Amino acid sequence: MSIVLAKLAISLVSILLAAIVIFKRQALTTWFETKSAGSTLAIGWVLFRLAPFVLIYLVAGMEPTSDVLGFWDEGSKASLGQVVYRDFWSPYSPLYAYFLGLFLKFWFSPKMIVLVMALMDGVALWASYHFFRPFQSRGTFLFKSLVYLLLPGALVLCIVGAQEDVWMWLFVILAYLARERTLRVEWYALILAFGLLMTKAIFVLILVPLFLLEKHKVRFLIPMVIVGVISLAILYPLVGLEFMQPLDEAKTLRAPNIPAILNPLFFNQIGVGEKFWNWIGLVISVGLACLTALRLKNADFRIMVSRVWIVLYATMMIVQQSAYSNYIFLFLLPLVFYVIDWKNKVQVTLLLIFNVLCVVHPSYWWRLGMPCYMTPSDPFASSELLIDYIMQVSIVLLTGYFVWLAFPKKVISISGSKS
Repeated sequence: MSIVLAKLAISLVSILLAAIVIFKRQALTTWFETKSAGSTLAIGWVLFRLAPFVLIYLVAGMEPTSDVLGFWDEGSKASLGQVVYRDFWSPYSPLYAYFLGLFLKFWFSPKMIVLVMALMDGVALWASYHFFRPFQSRGTFLFKSLVYLLLPGALVLCIVGAQEDVWMWLFVILAYLARERTLRVEWYALILAFGLLMTKAIFVLILVPLFLLEKHKVRFLIPMVIVGVISLAILYPLVGLEFMQPLDEAKTLRAPNIPAILNPLFFNQIGVGEKFWNWIGLVISVGLACLTALRLKNADFRIMVSRVWIVLYATMMIVQQSAYSNYIFLFLLPLVFYVIDWKNKVQVTLLLIFNVLCVVHPSYWWRLGMPCYMTPSDPFASSELLIDYIMQVSIVLLTGYFVWLAFPKKVISISGSKS
């Protein structure tokens, strides 16, 4: 349980620092108004991404664990020229391992994987500034950036867990920014297609609501179809149907999710582990995302995609059997920068609690042997199991709360005002 205690300790320190920053919100926002956004973001990244990396992996000499070892296996083999899906197994899209492999040419170490994740998180934060700046002042954005850099859901999952989920958000906003600059739907579609090839299969889910609202559907589809055909033309002769390996992730049972916490209440009679739960999860998450998109069809794209993104992937985190609470890193940026009301003490407090739970629970659950509760008495078999079950229920309820915050209760106009 040492890694659990380490994550908890780091999380509590992070929360304390974040709480201090939030308490000084007005003063910091005013002070940041006169500062350079680029320089401030760079300094923040150095202090809260690079410095922790140096302290943990270079000064303390700790070695990466958990998912990093899987990323290392993929990236190291890709850097040696091996073929994804054929020479090594991968739950990610085909270009993911080769992107990591490029960086391993400079430093052939698992620690380089963590550094890459930190770099990509910094790029995502920088791109988010250009994405959100029409809706908030420089000082407001930089204040929220500082909070984001301190939140355990970003800091711990990036530097200790080396999670890549924030990449997906990065590709969506890069696609939008390219469209805004070039006025070309084709560039927008190409970057989205490239994002799908670079990240993971669940990235395809956001394309459904985006396609639903797209006015130039044919121009949107043609580049994606071309990229898809070229990819299949390359992959199929090399690996056959093994390119479908990422779909195997849906078979992996994890927690917390709604089926997992309901299962003991129904004495293991709801079919946990069956494929139909995956389809139910997809229908719910994509359906809610599409409904959100339709309610925001007249809103600015940035407003629409921020809310749709949170509704889609936060819902997926608790309805899909293969999802787990690390997915907070997937939707934390739009949650912090657009949805959370930083004047609302309830929202802020629940966000801080949510971050700690999402960071600690995966390691705690895994080290308990990944328990699956069958009867109402199972969680009470030991104090450790009871703590696990309480954390699961809390994460599910809090995730539902943030989905509710993101879901539009009223129609939002082009200007962003509610009507």
